[in-house]
Amino acid sequence: MTVLFLLMLSFSANTHIVIDEMPLSLTDFKVHFYVDKSRSADLTSIKNKVFIAGTNRLSLGTNAKTTWVRFSLSNTLPYSKSLYLHIPEAYHSEQLTLYQVANKVIVEQHTIMLSSSDAIHQLHGGTAVMPILLPPLTTHHIYIKSDVYSHQWFTLALYDDVNSKKALVSENFDIAIIVGMLLALMLYNIILFVSSRKKENIFYALYLVSGTVWIALSYGLLATLFGIYGQSMMHLHLSLLAMPSFLICFMMSIFATKQRFPKEHKLLVFVLILLVLDFILGVFNIIAALKPASTLAAFMILVTLGVSISIYKKGHPLAKYFLFGHGLFFAFNVLAIGYYKGLLPNTYITSHGVGIGIMLESFMLAFIISYRMRVLEKIEKQQARLQVQANTDPLTQLYNRRYFDDTVESLLNDVNTNLPMCIAIADIDHFKQFNDQYGHQVGDEVLIAFSDILQKFTPKGAIVARLGGEEFIMALPQHCDLMALEVIENLRNQIEKATICAHCHDTLKITASFGIAQIEDNLKPAIINADRALYQAKGQGRNRVICFNHTETDTLNNQFQKE
Repeated sequence: MTVLFLLMLSFSANTHIVIDEMPLSLTDFKVHFYVDKSRSADLTSIKNKVFIAGTNRLSLGTNAKTTWVRFSLSNTLPYSKSLYLHIPEAYHSEQLTLYQVANKVIVEQHTIMLSSSDAIHQLHGGTAVMPILLPPLTTHHIYIKSDVYSHQWFTLALYDDVNSKKALVSENFDIAIIVGMLLALMLYNIILFVSSRKKENIFYALYLVSGTVWIALSYGLLATLFGIYGQSMMHLHLSLLAMPSFLICFMMSIFATKQRFPKEHKLLVFVLILLVLDFILGVFNIIAALKPASTLAAFMILVTLGVSISIYKKGHPLAKYFLFGHGLFFAFNVLAIGYYKGLLPNTYITSHGVGIGIMLESFMLAFIISYRMRVLEKIEKQQARLQVQANTDPLTQLYNRRYFDDTVESLLNDVNTNLPMCIAIADIDHFKQFNDQYGHQVGDEVLIAFSDILQKFTPKGAIVARLGGEEFIMALPQHCDLMALEVIENLRNQIEKATICAHCHDTLKITASFGIAQIEDNLKPAIINADRALYQAKGQGRNRVICFNHTETDTLNNQFQKE
């Protein structure tokens, strides 16, 4: 037995795994690997090659398309032991082969060709699961040959039956959460685009779409859910080029670079052209397009980071938020690019760097959009307040003469407006006495109280404005002079009945005189006619309503006065 273990350890002390009674869930162990640049070596010739020490998490870049891995397994139990080798990243491979060797003889061989229709029966989602049966008290050497289309990266894990099932159940759970959040953001921004037609919303949504596709593809979710792997998934890697393209379009839109930052805009356009050209190449030759993709992505990150710094220095209020989000994206993508190039070890952070970077930047871009919406809403409210201030009298809060004229003219020019329309001009009787006796503050209180009565007792749709001083004007759409006379006479009675409590503690009573005129064609002649009728009302003793130049209403005037 001692001799047997010495023989086992002579193969490689670092890559020797002992199997005993303990449950097996091995996700971190040593291996040796060899890169076959000829891509044609067989197992016999590979055994004589010089292997390099490594771990079960390998990332070797684009120059290791065919890689061999070896380690040994020793069963110390008096009965056979069933194990399962998991390769979670099998979905991006071209072919995987496992050789189980004992005493220089191949006792078992499993091959998965991902371009074959049988691959779907050999994979669990995107994970290759290869059974290994170890007889009692034996040592077997395991060789794994990995052929890939582009980047060589994979993880190996060893489980017993129970832990193999647990690993398959929990696989891609984190990626599913990330994809779900990104899809929710995408749908929300599509809705925002439909409602607002802002280009940055659709660029952001498309950025999320391409980023989600790339994450779901690169981390095996598409393989797990839809069985997309191997050659059939290669063209989906174009999302790696689409994603930064839409990010650049988002930057140009949100920062208005063409109008405000022309130098930065030219840099962004240059990078965008490179990405589009590589994308077009990928449509026809995806393998050739993927070779410079990582380098192009790194160049894009550096340029966009530099542009965002430049825009920040020039004082754009959103640049600091974009710079923060893009800085996170940059940091995690540097780790990921180092991983894909084979310069950094295979860890969760490096292997998931792009996904983490996309997720963090997506959240910050969402914040930028929401922040911009708040800024725009604030500007719109300020503009609305300025518009109100421009259209209203500051004391009474009634409309001013300009707004009155514009609105009535617009109604007169509207073919759908139901005419006739009347206007009425009101004047507070003996208003000067309030100012002389009580002062201008009481006079202002009288004007405000008078305005409140006008607003309260004029019909819906009436336009009430202050002409200036103690004069007011009203437009009554869909009212002939007879109808207007009835409305204004009621208004005059309400004013006469009202009492005003001013800060002087005196109870004040006011009356008003009114002149009414019907608009025939234009507003200006009607105002002149209403003003004439007002002067007629004042000349007849005030506190009355007079219609201009209408014999039938003269009789009605007398009837109203008697009542």
